[in-house]
Amino acid sequence: MNDDPIRYFDACCYLGRHVHMAEGQPETPEQLLAAMDHFGIHEALVVDTLSASTNPMAGNARIVQRCRDFPRLHPAWAALLPSSYELPPPEEFIDQMRQQGVAALYLFYGQFSLPLTEWAAGGLMAALEGARVPVFLCPNALMEPGRNDITDWQGVVNVCQAFPDLPVIVTERRIYRTQRPLYAAMETCPNLKVDLSALWLRDRVEFISRHFGPGRVVWASQLPTRTPGSPLMQLNYSDVPHDELARVAGGTMRELVSWNPNVKPVEPASIQFPEPIDTLHRKVRLRESFRDERFYDCHGHIGWCSPYHVIDDTPEGIVGEMDRLGIDVCCVFTLQIVGDGVYGNDETMEVVSRYPDRFIPFTYVNPHHGEKAMLAELERGMKGIKLISAYISYPEEGPLIDVACRFASEHAQFILNHHWGSAGQIRRLCTQYPEACYIQGHATLAYADVCREVDNLFICTCPLLDWQATEHIVDAYGADRILFGSDLTDLPVAWGLGQVLYANIPEADKRKILGENLRGLMDRYGIYPEGWAKSRSR
Repeated sequence: MNDDPIRYFDACCYLGRHVHMAEGQPETPEQLLAAMDHFGIHEALVVDTLSASTNPMAGNARIVQRCRDFPRLHPAWAALLPSSYELPPPEEFIDQMRQQGVAALYLFYGQFSLPLTEWAAGGLMAALEGARVPVFLCPNALMEPGRNDITDWQGVVNVCQAFPDLPVIVTERRIYRTQRPLYAAMETCPNLKVDLSALWLRDRVEFISRHFGPGRVVWASQLPTRTPGSPLMQLNYSDVPHDELARVAGGTMRELVSWNPNVKPVEPASIQFPEPIDTLHRKVRLRESFRDERFYDCHGHIGWCSPYHVIDDTPEGIVGEMDRLGIDVCCVFTLQIVGDGVYGNDETMEVVSRYPDRFIPFTYVNPHHGEKAMLAELERGMKGIKLISAYISYPEEGPLIDVACRFASEHAQFILNHHWGSAGQIRRLCTQYPEACYIQGHATLAYADVCREVDNLFICTCPLLDWQATEHIVDAYGADRILFGSDLTDLPVAWGLGQVLYANIPEADKRKILGENLRGLMDRYGIYPEGWAKSRSR
């Protein structure tokens, strides 16, 4: 990693109590700054939760007051349409922003039902363009939490094209299946940027920088709802030049907020971050290499295309990413989970044959095809089984799930399901087919009681996205029952590692989760990569 310091400017933080806020999330300026210190974040753009939820007038006034004594926190305001006469006219509103040191504007058009059209928002946008105020467009509505892919791309493009000198940043909970419209919008609109915290898919920083130019992504965390560890490590370990990384981390945002001379940047020398809590935290904070580590990954995909956009790569590229991030071995299965599973299994085996010391292959089976077809695939000789009934509309507790579990037990294999269904279902499977090792493919707190009753059920980390999710899952299960899963080639390996490396848990527990537990299961079940003996001499 480059030794030059990176100055992080978080483009999306919220301050105050919101309707879905969980106990323990930071809600005061002091708590937010303490969180920023732990993650090494220098300064942040901060929106009041009232502005984002119910009352921009009160929230805008409150955020200025709350940030006044904290120069690392830069207030952002929210706007409504001028025609409702709830806020001052646009020019007067912008003058107030200047006077009060407000750095940017958010338009929560989903929460407040604001059309992104010139007839509705044209007067406001024209005034903002004239002043070069950066505008964040957010479609999320608090009444409908958890929704992804809801950006109004036509509306975004309308705004960008009608006001080409207006800096526009798209932000939402997650841009996942709508990656392709995002790229089309970026290609069409040079003034459009995107918030990285919405792009938790592999190689997005690299792809956007390569095809649309540097400076089109701004780094953000969505504190306090989420852990900043994921987008931080996703950015810091991306394969882009140091100067481009620095622009994403904070350089672009500092340029954008310079429209207002009363927004004062913070000198890095004035900030003293606390000492890291352990050696792994130190490594990740300093962007040091992880090549000397031996982590083990229970959840990876092989495949180059999907209904959503997957960055085209090579087996060499995947192994190179594993090497950079200390992943010694990964359990892998096809990405073709809603397509032809036989084609996908062939593809998996071809990649595994090229790197037999790095991968443990799992057979993907589709119960819709019947028991005979399932067994034909299972007899191919892979070392584990992958199920994903939730994605293919097969009942999570359907009868042919037992076919795969029975086979796994008879052959003492790993078997990973996206989700196993009810606690009663996974308890039954673990006891009825006890020689299998069951892996819950995505993090959940639903099976804590079951794990206390059986010794062959383990929980994958993917994704411990929310604030202190890693700490909560360790409290529920104990570190011994948790396995690191990256979900490559879908998600960035670094994005998943950050959730554990930054966590406030003992380093010994981090190392169990990041590899020791899966390595122990490999010994317990006698499941190793084909080239295992050779790999030990690396």
